[in-house]
Amino acid sequence: MYKYLLSFLMFLSISVTIYSQGMEQMSMDAKYKMIYSEVLNALTSGNTDVLDKYISPDFIEHDPSPTMSDKTGLERIKEDFAAYHKLFPDMKAKVHSMAVSGDMLFAYLTFTGTVSEDHMGMPAGHKMTMNSVDIVRFKGDKAAEHWGFTSNEDIMTMMPQEGMDK
Repeated sequence: MYKYLLSFLMFLSISVTIYSQGMEQMSMDAKYKMIYSEVLNALTSGNTDVLDKYISPDFIEHDPSPTMSDKTGLERIKEDFAAYHKLFPDMKAKVHSMAVSGDMLFAYLTFTGTVSEDHMGMPAGHKMTMNSVDIVRFKGDKAAEHWGFTSNEDIMTMMPQEGMDK
């Protein structure tokens, strides 16, 4: 009888350990998704002050800067977000799906907005829609790295063709 009780207690102990590790990862998944959502809110609202809470000071951005900034890390992200918000003050981001694996978050989303001034061939008032995939690596409680991928078709349709109606 004691042999069975000991076996049951051992099984229960292993199960609780595995379950608690799974719950810890689930809570990190939820935390990473929340951080990503807050960073998107900062982008669309132009409120870059909140980024200190969510982005590592030595953040690595693998996309080119829209401002051609020499800054790096968090300071570059703040500058880029301010530039995007100035160009697209009505920008919206709709997340279609998000997944977390380990320290990596993957998101498929669509940005929409109206350009406020002539920019890269787009006249002021031009509406854009851009489908993107983001990959974000986290280190602890902060985003540490980002890769962004945008549909080539969306990039081409954002740019009005010479001689075509707006």
